[in-house]
Amino acid sequence: MPELKVRDLSEQDLAGIESAAKRAHLSREAYLRELIHHDATGHLLSGDVSDLRELTRQMAVIIEQNTKAYLDFIDAVRRLRLPNED
Repeated sequence: MPELKVRDLSEQDLAGIESAAKRAHLSREAYLRELIHHDATGHLLSGDVSDLRELTRQMAVIIEQNTKAYLDFIDAVRRLRLPNED
């Protein structure tokens, strides 16, 4: 498997990496591997995320329209009740 060597990291950056790795319960190497993988593949998902946002927006509009239609229907049914049903 290929290796990657990073030179000239500041002590502050290295400490931040160490701290983040500990919070994630990972070794520094595993943490950096996940970080690199996430960054390297993130662009592949950006189109899917945009599509999902648009689909979610459309579904919210449909739910609002259906809710209004349902409430209108219930109101119409209530108005059709016979007088002795109240």
